[in-house]
Amino acid sequence: MGPAVTVEEVTGGKARTRFTELPAALHGEDPRFAWPVMAWERYRLDPHRNPFFEAGDARYFLARQRGRPVGRITAQMAARGAEGRFGFWSVIDDDAVAEALLDVARAWLASQGCTSMEGPWSFTEAEEVGVLAEGFDAPGLTGRSWSPPHEAALLVAAGLVPGDERPTWRLPAADTGVVRAPSEDVPGHAGIHADRRLVLDGIAAAPDLSAALRGARVRQAWALAKRARARDWGTCTVVRLDADPAAAVPALQAAAHHAGYTTVIAPWSPDPTELPETVHRTYRLDF
Repeated sequence: MGPAVTVEEVTGGKARTRFTELPAALHGEDPRFAWPVMAWERYRLDPHRNPFFEAGDARYFLARQRGRPVGRITAQMAARGAEGRFGFWSVIDDDAVAEALLDVARAWLASQGCTSMEGPWSFTEAEEVGVLAEGFDAPGLTGRSWSPPHEAALLVAAGLVPGDERPTWRLPAADTGVVRAPSEDVPGHAGIHADRRLVLDGIAAAPDLSAALRGARVRQAWALAKRARARDWGTCTVVRLDADPAAAVPALQAAAHHAGYTTVIAPWSPDPTELPETVHRTYRLDF
């Protein structure tokens, strides 16, 4: 039997910081891990600033063993009476820790009248959906998270049933000749370093900042600022798609090409026989 697991509700202060930084603390040494933009993470986890909380509600939970943070989860509803969801799933490879986190999320959602929960979801569909289930060798990117295989396996072991899948393909940035109008709805994944040239009507992408974010914090800030000034990004990831992908993705490929990018990570491929590079999957539990 392993160390006892305790789970606390996170309301702010140092516990919120531990919650926000936990994925990097657990997996940051793995070269496949995509370092997040912490300013964006702090913003979207702040119930006083995130517009999700105008109608929605959520609770944050942090698991510890011997005082050390070892897992996190949120339980949330987009509005009163909406379906239950869980998200921000990050945990060590330990059945007891996973089950303790899932139990508290389920208990809170049940207290709100929910009869099921699905996830991992971030607060909106425009953010991350699902946990990595296939393609573990592919590196994570800004807008496409990486997690070790056990984070999906623990959900299955706890009795959750696989649900929707979100595949991604690696496409070249190319002059496809397809043009779409720009949009003002800039996604937040890259924080202040978002690239408006990648924000089009019906589709938007974020530049991959993960390589610049890796390392010591002082070096992160310096490297990121330097590369942002030069717009020195080679890869971008589609983080919003509200239009027919057969038209929208080629338009983004063209926009990325003209902006100097070489690669587009997209939820659609023009080749129906091409296997996706990664698959993220949601899981559901009825109770």
